[in-house]
Amino acid sequence: MASPVSKQFEDVVVGEALPALRMVISLTTLVAYAGATWDFHRYHYDGAVAASLGFPAPFMDGQMIGALLARQLMAWGGADAFVSKLSFRLREMVFADDTIVITGNVKGKIVDKGRPCAVCTLSVTKADGTVVVRDASAAVEFANSTTERPTKNTPA
Repeated sequence: MASPVSKQFEDVVVGEALPALRMVISLTTLVAYAGATWDFHRYHYDGAVAASLGFPAPFMDGQMIGALLARQLMAWGGADAFVSKLSFRLREMVFADDTIVITGNVKGKIVDKGRPCAVCTLSVTKADGTVVVRDASAAVEFANSTTERPTKNTPA
């Protein structure tokens, strides 16, 4: 995936829709996430273990939803954006081979401690319409013409 073009705070429009992200959660995706996060609970990748626990298939780690929400926000905001807050609650499980769709929009613009932020809400649904996450909230920090994002050497 190419590095996204950075969005400027001045260009953020309240009510603006974030581009939808549609993704099949394959068993390979679950295994890759487990490897990246060192979360090798077998019910995330072993169908027999998941079945022995009463589940129809291996299932997604809840933190993976957070990672995908952050991915969605960063793809929209660009390389210089920073997800400073993210809050969500899982309402349903996601199993191997489910397709999910992440949507969102900008609810407002604020300046928090001198930092320009877009306040967004996001939702995750399965292809069949089942709600996985409703009304997740996030703040995305942007650079603008009068402020810069802190660097590693700049105190927050």
